[in-house]
Amino acid sequence: MIIANNSNLFCFRCYHTWKKRIKSRVTKYCPKCKSPYWNRPRSRVSREFIKQMEETITHLHDAIIKLSGGENGIRDSSGIYNSVYKLLNHQNKNTKNPISIGAFAINEFAKRHFFIDGNKRTAYAIAKIFMLINKCHLKTQYKEATDFMLEVAKYQSKVSFEDIKRWLDNNCTYIEEGQIKNYLNERFVKVTLGDDENERE
Repeated sequence: MIIANNSNLFCFRCYHTWKKRIKSRVTKYCPKCKSPYWNRPRSRVSREFIKQMEETITHLHDAIIKLSGGENGIRDSSGIYNSVYKLLNHQNKNTKNPISIGAFAINEFAKRHFFIDGNKRTAYAIAKIFMLINKCHLKTQYKEATDFMLEVAKYQSKVSFEDIKRWLDNNCTYIEEGQIKNYLNERFVKVTLGDDENERE
């Protein structure tokens, strides 16, 4: 069972983060989804949660298109649902391996073109978010990773899952649980795409 630190807590059920006010008090429920199992990764992924995450990823894609340009629209909504299901299951089986989770996200969403435009950018953002949730920060900005993402996404790509894992391993650092909230904030998309000089590391 994963226990968050005394300053910031994270719910594995709804991905909500919040600050713990009283250090000595035991946190019994997530303040957002009210789950008593907030600090345990899901062993089974519900259809409702898959749908919720599918909508979140679609909103993320829309925000990326609005921010950095491109044509909006979805090619394959059922494909998004299927890939979300597989990604969440992969996360549950690899909670101690955030690099594998990030590689799975990139491999799944960059190679399969679910959106009319912005597939590589969206795949990169999904990987970065899921890695952060699992306490690993992908430091490279998207503009610095463009060449690699193009190789991953091109037709009959020779970039394997293991290649993606190695690339991520060379471009990430592990972080404390309390730092997650600092990265997963309202400016996340800009930071991910490298458009905010003040937020860079």
